[in-house]
Amino acid sequence: MAYRRKTLRYMSPTTRRVARLTGELESVSRRLKNLIPDLARLESDSQALLNRNKYNEVSNESSIEKRDWRNPGDGRDELEDL
Repeated sequence: MAYRRKTLRYMSPTTRRVARLTGELESVSRRLKNLIPDLARLESDSQALLNRNKYNEVSNESSIEKRDWRNPGDGRDELEDL
């Protein structure tokens, strides 16, 4: 809870410093509390991205090599050998 300026003036210097630090601590904790939903969303997004990358690596390893349809020389060598 923030103190009014008038209230702070009546406090001793040490008490005033502690009151200001308390107000700053409350402010920082409030900002951190507001960041929690964003952090949770980012964490789930990063986990999904990691899972997608793992899936892509596995699917790329297990896929059959495809011939390049733009290069007509591919595959014709096999027919000529017969």
